[in-house]
Amino acid sequence: MTTPVKRSRRAQMSPEQRRLENLKSFWKQRYDACTDDTGQLDPGELARVSFDRARAAATRAQRAGLAPKAMYELAEMLHTWAEQVEARQMASGGNP
Repeated sequence: MTTPVKRSRRAQMSPEQRRLENLKSFWKQRYDACTDDTGQLDPGELARVSFDRARAAATRAQRAGLAPKAMYELAEMLHTWAEQVEARQMASGGNP
């Protein structure tokens, strides 16, 4: 009598699930690496990684036909956010 071999969680995943797990791991590593020389979180690097992730997600969504206007929607969100920050700066007398 043979003992059934227990397959790992990863081996039980479909190729699409593995791809998404790899993507999740990739971005987690990028976020975890957003530190400066002293080991503190680097907000500028975090912003760059976050933008890269959003741009990549929008590109994938457009190519897959899931969201044909994904890049436009991302641009709209960034535009709105920038306008809000600039309005707060103007309201505070130009101070950041």
